[in-house]
Amino acid sequence: MFELISTQSVKKIIAVLLCVAWGIAARASDADAVPASNLVAVTNFVTITNFVTITNWVAGPGSAVVTNAAAATNQVAAAKKVIVIKADAPVKIKKPVWQNSISAGLTITRGNSETLLATAKFQSQKKTPQNEWIYEADAAYGQNNSVLSQDILHGNAQYNHLFNQRLYGYASADAQHDGIQDLAYQVSLSPGAGYYFIKTLATQVVGEIGPGIITERRGQDNETYMTLRLAEHWDQKIGASAKCWEKVELLPEVTKFDNYIMNAEVGLESPLYKNLSLQVTLDDAYVNEPAADRTSNDVRLVSGIVYKF
Repeated sequence: MFELISTQSVKKIIAVLLCVAWGIAARASDADAVPASNLVAVTNFVTITNFVTITNWVAGPGSAVVTNAAAATNQVAAAKKVIVIKADAPVKIKKPVWQNSISAGLTITRGNSETLLATAKFQSQKKTPQNEWIYEADAAYGQNNSVLSQDILHGNAQYNHLFNQRLYGYASADAQHDGIQDLAYQVSLSPGAGYYFIKTLATQVVGEIGPGIITERRGQDNETYMTLRLAEHWDQKIGASAKCWEKVELLPEVTKFDNYIMNAEVGLESPLYKNLSLQVTLDDAYVNEPAADRTSNDVRLVSGIVYKF
C-alpha cells in the first residue's frame, strides 16, 4: 500500500491554511471602527472553502512507479461591512401646555382735566389635536373729572372639540357688566359648530355659527330671548413673536332681527423683552336697542403691557 498523502504534502496544506487565516485576520483589523451607538445594521460574513484533491495511480503491473498528487485549494470570500448609518435622534413632540397672559394699563391726567383709566385682562388657552380650551376675563374702570366713564367687567369661556383638522363643535359662555350702558348683567350661552377656513402656524381664520340664549337686565328691563350667534376670528402671526387679530360677533334676536348686539375687536401685539409685550386693542360694543338715555355705540382704545407665562 502506498501512503495517500505524504507528510510533506500535509505540511504544505497546513501552511496554506495558516496563510489564509492570517489574511482574514489582517483584513478584519483594517476595517473602520464605528461606535456601536451609531450602528443601525452591520452584517459580517466570511465564506471559506477548503478542498483537497488527491490522485494515486500505479504506472502499470509490476511497476514500482507511484505518483501521489495533492492539491489544496482555499477560497475565501469575505464581505465588507455593510455601510454604517447613523440613526437620527427620535423627534420629541411637545406636550400641549396652558398659554397664559396678563395685561394691565393705567392712564392718569391732572391739570385742566382729571382723568383716570385702569384696565386689566387675563387670557388662558390650551390646544390639543382634539380639544381646545379658551378663557378670557377683562375689566376697565375710568373717571373723567370725577364722573364715571368706564365700568366694565367681562368674562368668556369656550370649549372646542375637533372632529377633524378643521371642523369642530363648541360650547361658549359669556357674562358681562357695563355700568355706562346701564347693563347690570348679561349672560349668554351658545352651542354650535366652527370651521377653520385657514389653519397654519402663521394664519388662522375661523367661522362659527349656532343658536344661543341671552338673559340680561338692561336699565329697568329684564329680558331672556333666543338668538342666533354668528362669529368670525382672524389671527395672524408677524415674525417670531408679534401678531395681529380681529374678531366680530353678531347676536340677533331670533324673533326680532332688528334687536341685535355686535361685539368687535382689532388688536396688535409686539414683543418688548423676553415675556413682555406691548398690546393695543380697539373694542367696539354696539347695541341696537340700548337702555334709555344711552347711545348704541361704545368704543374703547386700550393699550397695556402684557406678561406671558
